[in-house]
Amino acid sequence: MENLPHKNCLVYCRVSTTKQAQQGESIEDQAKICLGVAERKNLKVLNVFKEQYSGRKNERPVIEDIITFIKKSNKKIDYLIFRAIDRFTRNGTLGYETLKQLLAKYGVELIDANGVIQPSKNTLEHLGMEYDWSRIYPSEISELVMAQQGKNEVNVILTRMIGSEINLVREGYKVRQADDGYINQKVFVENKKRVIQVPDPERAHYFAKMFELRASGAFSDIQIVGKLNAMGYRSRDRKHWSKDKSKVIGSRGRLKLTVKKLQSIIKRPIYCGINIEKWVLEPTRTQYKGLVSIKKFNDANRGQIYIDEQKNGSIKILKDFNPLQLKRTRNNPLFHFKDVILCPHCDKPFLGSSPKGKIKKYPTYHCCRNHKYYGVSKDTFEKNLSEFVKKITYSDENYFRSLEATIKNKYREKEKELGEFASQTGTTVIELKTEKKRLIDAFTGTTNTIIREDLEEKIEEIQKQILSTEGERNKLEIKENDIHAFVGYVKKIMEHPEEYLIKQKDFTKLRSLYGLVFDKLPTYEEIVNGTPKLSLPYKLSNEFDTNKSRFVDLGFDFWNKFARECEYLTFILREYEADKQIN
Repeated sequence: MENLPHKNCLVYCRVSTTKQAQQGESIEDQAKICLGVAERKNLKVLNVFKEQYSGRKNERPVIEDIITFIKKSNKKIDYLIFRAIDRFTRNGTLGYETLKQLLAKYGVELIDANGVIQPSKNTLEHLGMEYDWSRIYPSEISELVMAQQGKNEVNVILTRMIGSEINLVREGYKVRQADDGYINQKVFVENKKRVIQVPDPERAHYFAKMFELRASGAFSDIQIVGKLNAMGYRSRDRKHWSKDKSKVIGSRGRLKLTVKKLQSIIKRPIYCGINIEKWVLEPTRTQYKGLVSIKKFNDANRGQIYIDEQKNGSIKILKDFNPLQLKRTRNNPLFHFKDVILCPHCDKPFLGSSPKGKIKKYPTYHCCRNHKYYGVSKDTFEKNLSEFVKKITYSDENYFRSLEATIKNKYREKEKELGEFASQTGTTVIELKTEKKRLIDAFTGTTNTIIREDLEEKIEEIQKQILSTEGERNKLEIKENDIHAFVGYVKKIMEHPEEYLIKQKDFTKLRSLYGLVFDKLPTYEEIVNGTPKLSLPYKLSNEFDTNKSRFVDLGFDFWNKFARECEYLTFILREYEADKQIN
């Protein structure tokens, strides 16, 4: 190979992705090859430039650095060496010619390690003259063909790869990095590898709590941010790579939640299992469950973003949603209390509608089920309910200590019965798990397709029985600490009745809370007259000063009521513990 003495050169290496930088022909491998070329040609290497950037882009950060270096160098740069033309650019013949002419402007010629590019020649050299047109490039056609081939190759690769990814996304699967709060998990579907998102065991609870607190309507965004940061929320830790993407030089992230970030997260339907990215033609259900339900997502967004589930299974995303336009539904946010306050004529839950007047609509709670129409304006209805709720108080701190002691006594009377039930269900669970293991062994021991399908169905059915049995057992596994928490929760409601019974936005919680406070759901007239039947703890609180003997023997009426509320007690304690952790 011809030596080129007393010449200076630069080396340029490029990969498209971080993965490519670490696998295959890495930047380091390219650098070694190019330095070998410089050594064989007796060229002095003044600098090595490395880049992790798409070769299809017109604006290239490191190319700009090379031009700057050439301009500022006190030594003339004669050559730029790179591994191959497709490493220099993948922007086709036009992109290649543009870069080549830009470097030629500063007297820099190109050298590729594959030897495609040949030195330029002066056709008038024998006459000692040179013009722009007399300087030719013998390999120009080959260079342009290689440049265009590199671009075509990218088009083929990207069409195949991106096209496949678009189809996967439209089918509900995940491509690229997992969203914060999830982690990617590979699954096999029809013997093909697919990727879904599953809750991140270390971060998912932060996002579920964001939606839960915002959906409740009891906290401002600033308060929610404070609670999440107190729980330990920090943004995801991200690697900080060197400019050439060859090594990690630090990390970014670990930032506290802000109101702006919270509001951005809350608006993302992916957290309830709905994908709206640009690759899907319409909102698409994912093949994995979201971190929260669609209902909770809607409640948390308060109409700014609303997911409307159609009868045909399709999804619509509505913005600035007006609840007055909502078709009749049980959980209509405009009529929050229609399921917890009953019609005085038929003892059934109210309906809600907004009759249109000459100027505006008039939201009304009403009922006309086989009786004369009965209606109350929304403002009057909720004002009277709020005034009644404010009257729910207790008169003596000793009441709660006495109530707790009495409940514990009654609990001990039932403890043996509960213990026997728990033991029985525990034995049943063990037996079911043993049977499940036997079926799994049989499944793995046969290759007959028909038998395996039958065994699969039996295994799934037994798993359902196990979950159902364990659920029933857990409902009655109440400990004395649970009783203490239960009494504490009752106290919180009695101290702040409006917060729990009026400001509560979650319909499920609201119904459960009214079921706890009232022995029987009240009618509207009972609310107005102040005569609803309160549950025993609240009834006793009103009579405690004048009739403390009621605590001597509550009888089994109380226990029966308490037992019926055991299932709800599980929910109460979960909320109680969550509040205790973040406060």
